Amino acid sequence: MTARLPWTVRWRLSILWALQWGITGTILTYLPLYLTQSGLNAEQQGQLMAVTAVGLWFAPLLVGQVADRWLATERYLALSHFVGGVTLSCIPHATLGFQETNDNFLILLFLVGLYSVAYFPTVALASSLSFRHLSDPQSQFGYVRVWGTVGWMLAGLALSVWLGQADALLWLRDNIPAAAGLWFNLGLFLEWLPSPSSSDCFRMAAVLSFALSSFCVFLPHTPPVPQSRRRFAPLEVLKMFQDRTFTLLILISFLLSLVVPLYTLQVPKLLEQLGFENEWIPAVMLIGQISEFPALFLLPFFLKRFGLKATFALGMMAWLVRYVFFAFEHPWTLILLGLALHGVCHVFLIIVIQLFVDSRCKPDVRASAQNLFTFVTMGVGMPLGSIIGGKLGQWWFDIDSGRTNYLGLFSLPAVFIFTLLLIYWKWFHFQSAVAVGPPPAQRDVGDET
Repeated sequence: MTARLPWTVRWRLSILWALQWGITGTILTYLPLYLTQSGLNAEQQGQLMAVTAVGLWFAPLLVGQVADRWLATERYLALSHFVGGVTLSCIPHATLGFQETNDNFLILLFLVGLYSVAYFPTVALASSLSFRHLSDPQSQFGYVRVWGTVGWMLAGLALSVWLGQADALLWLRDNIPAAAGLWFNLGLFLEWLPSPSSSDCFRMAAVLSFALSSFCVFLPHTPPVPQSRRRFAPLEVLKMFQDRTFTLLILISFLLSLVVPLYTLQVPKLLEQLGFENEWIPAVMLIGQISEFPALFLLPFFLKRFGLKATFALGMMAWLVRYVFFAFEHPWTLILLGLALHGVCHVFLIIVIQLFVDSRCKPDVRASAQNLFTFVTMGVGMPLGSIIGGKLGQWWFDIDSGRTNYLGLFSLPAVFIFTLLLIYWKWFHFQSAVAVGPPPAQRDVGDET
């Protein structure tokens, strides 16, 4: 039976996740298009994606130690998101400078790296904070994490409506004529605002970042566990590699993270090549986030009924199938189906690992343990994947036609995932189910006021 989640905890964690992923949803769905419009080629875009690893290199040693030993997690989150908001506000100016001079690419790299130092460790910290205040994470986490999906969707949709406001107003006038006066007044109001710009994706993300920094004052107080302050938390986490199951699962996650960035780098461009208008591509990409809802609610059932190994394998299979769909490129309905597999791809891989890591670590090193997983996948694997994906995108791009050969581009990672899936299923043997966290009476929930 699922333990009841107190409303005072639920609403605060839900807003935390909505803003946390709203920031990312505003940027990632439009970023490849924005960078291309700014004159950066596929290889340079891969380098920008790769430099985000800088923040994750700091996470296991610095962030984990601070949050597990010295500073309350919610205070660290407030500081990080404030710095992130300032950095996001500066990135469009650096991009414009590069576009006008075709120089100073290093400044852009520096700002993206600085933002990654501020933002990316907060993803793992949001998980560790949530797990600490949930009495039964396996059954309760999905109910708060699902608001991250809502935040991502609302942010991406708001960006599309803002960029395509002229089309949106025309559609509203044609389909809801009873409110024609309202739409007319709204159009007059929008004329007073600055004209939409592709760089607004960063400005909207900066506003959300400042909002989350301010909201952290309402988060449940999550101080370091007092009895273990003298030990260096990251070194304690390294002992977890003595667990063969933990080591194998981290290894397979690292290998999979090599092919994940190709989705972010190329799918928006694939939609553009299929004829979708740029300003509405973030809205089309929301299909992937919508699919997270059923995946999150079905996850506890799959873990209990089929176990960790099969659930994780389904996530791998989903990545394989969607890359096969993207490789065919036509019909466009197949591409949309590939987008709809995102829920299984994300939830049955990333969240399964987060729950598993939380179940295997001591209460006083949860932040460090989550940051270790984030470092291995997002700090090492995904940057390498971004560089590889950028080079593959450049390799399969035909300058004469201005089009990308997606059959060749997505076939390579599909074959890689298929090989990895066969090896995983034959040689890796995990327990049949995930037992997440100690009994409720043993969990340290901190100060709920």
